[in-house]
Amino acid sequence: MNRIIFMLKTLSLLLLITSFISSAAQAGPIQWESCLNSKFHSWFDLSPTQNLRCGFLDVPLKYRDGSSIESYGNHQTVRLALTLLPATGARKGSLIMISGGPGMPGINPGLHHDFAVNKLRESWDIVGYDPRGVGQSTPRINCKVAENGYATPVDEWQEARNMLKACIDNTGAEVLRHIGTDEAVSDVDRIRQALNEPKLTAVAYSYGTQVAALYAERFPSLIRAIVLDGVVDLDEAKNDNIMRLNQERGFQQTFERFAAWCAETGSCPLSSDKALASQQYRNLLSQLHSHPLSYGTEGQKVSDEELLSLTTDLLLWRSTWPDLATAVRQFSAGIVSEEISNRLDDYVKAYGDSDALNVISCVDQSLPTLSQEENFIQKMRIRNAFAATNFQPDVTIPIGLCEVMPWRNNVLAKRPANVPRLNQLLFVAQRYDATTPWNNARAMATLFNSPLVTLEGDGHTLALSGTNLCINKAVVNYLINPEKKLSDSICR
Repeated sequence: MNRIIFMLKTLSLLLLITSFISSAAQAGPIQWESCLNSKFHSWFDLSPTQNLRCGFLDVPLKYRDGSSIESYGNHQTVRLALTLLPATGARKGSLIMISGGPGMPGINPGLHHDFAVNKLRESWDIVGYDPRGVGQSTPRINCKVAENGYATPVDEWQEARNMLKACIDNTGAEVLRHIGTDEAVSDVDRIRQALNEPKLTAVAYSYGTQVAALYAERFPSLIRAIVLDGVVDLDEAKNDNIMRLNQERGFQQTFERFAAWCAETGSCPLSSDKALASQQYRNLLSQLHSHPLSYGTEGQKVSDEELLSLTTDLLLWRSTWPDLATAVRQFSAGIVSEEISNRLDDYVKAYGDSDALNVISCVDQSLPTLSQEENFIQKMRIRNAFAATNFQPDVTIPIGLCEVMPWRNNVLAKRPANVPRLNQLLFVAQRYDATTPWNNARAMATLFNSPLVTLEGDGHTLALSGTNLCINKAVVNYLINPEKKLSDSICR
């Protein structure tokens, strides 16, 4: 009798534990409201459309490794901010948009209104979200150093330690430990659950393709269709030094194409000769470093830092090359027009808060064990790769947050040994992409045995935008009919 009672108690306990895990593994529904409600006003710079809906989703701060199940005994959560643009016709499902960065907001994603995108919108709700730690999601990553309470910086190491302390003080150590891509992948599955979608349909951009690709490996049976645009190579990302080196090489290649375009169109005083154009750019940066230009009623300054910021931003899209050319032409003549000052203001507004980018990158960072000398050599290789901007080759390479960050989430170490069987994905790339080189997409399409659509042009990310109708048609056709077998293709 005692044995039977013991077995019954054990069975009851197992049922209780199973019930706990089952409930923890499933996200509750999102309570959608009109984004026009006053409590959402701070989410938008411009008034949202009449039918846009806003909501929140609470997800676990920490997951069981490689799952979307909450860790046993951990009840701390983060709150994701989401938007939903309802389908214009008979709804078939939800399309989740995964933003780039890392650290870029993702609510209210912008879509072009060509006939291909409008066809998609007829049947699919468009769901955007701010990733954990980002934008309107809470807690938000904050590394602002207070004016007092920190050690006086005596060197760059102390400055980096002060920033780390500010990150911990403002955001919380436990949150920082679980703010990277490892948890972001499981967050996507929680969103899928909350939307009551049996399988994931998504479009991912830039860094977001890392989230999407890891999702594909982690949850292969839960994929309906995923588009990956501006692709991160997961194998390359195992070594952050190699990834950064290839990015800088990509920027140098794009700069040389920009300089040739500048010379051909007469848009700015750069030579079509690669070496000479790089030297001319270094000279301009050095000039701005020594003698910054003043502009505006408040005496704002344009130094080498402002030109470097504009360079890495505006090189990415060929459509913004004319703006960069204008900046180069004006700065060379000692002029800062209202047009360029507005561009500078736009950059600060869009990228001024780099805390999320820095923290997520550092938590995700994969680096081999190197000696101090080997680490210095790697840093010099990375700096020299973007030759046009390396105007101070003898200056000490700064110490960054990553070098004092005590946590690594080892997300890439948790990948399966082999890619599991899964539905075909769709990879999208531009032939000359400065920050996610085309070779990344080629390698990942091969790894996942999936098609690659290439645009023969310059730029970074373009799916569902107004950049190229051929790309939009390919993406929309795949999203509507993902089971149709596709081959590699070219758009021009």
